[in-house]
Amino acid sequence: MSNVFAIAGATILLFYLIAIVFYVLKSIALQTLAANRGIENPWLGWIPIADLYIMGLLVKEMDVFGYRLDNLGLWCPVIFVGGAILTTIPVLGVIISVALLVFAVLFTYRLFEIYTSQAILYTVLSVLLCLFPVFLFIIRNNSPISSTPQGVQPPNNY
Repeated sequence: MSNVFAIAGATILLFYLIAIVFYVLKSIALQTLAANRGIENPWLGWIPIADLYIMGLLVKEMDVFGYRLDNLGLWCPVIFVGGAILTTIPVLGVIISVALLVFAVLFTYRLFEIYTSQAILYTVLSVLLCLFPVFLFIIRNNSPISSTPQGVQPPNNY
């Protein structure tokens, strides 16, 4: 019986270590991206919820099914924290959870689209394998390649 507890304890410890490594990777990446973009107080990338503010400032604006969301620095913490609270409501919580998931995937795609040409791959792997902090760390020193919510736009002569 003690072997079962030892294995369970080792497994829990391993997951805690992975969570700490992912937290550090995400925080370093957000601080670097924010500093490179000239965002004030890039150290906020180390604080939970404030890191949503930094991510929102990095993305700035995006289109969600035809609706334009501006000032994502303000809206990201509100959407994610408010959505997490509202998911506790029976029945309505399921709908809000799905909407929150869709928004999170679109937001993740938009963030990667700004900094890399492999946004689809990074988004899919981030969602399926929970590798968002790893990919964020990979792109931390990239310069923005796209600043429009629709991505890279063709020249005007097309």
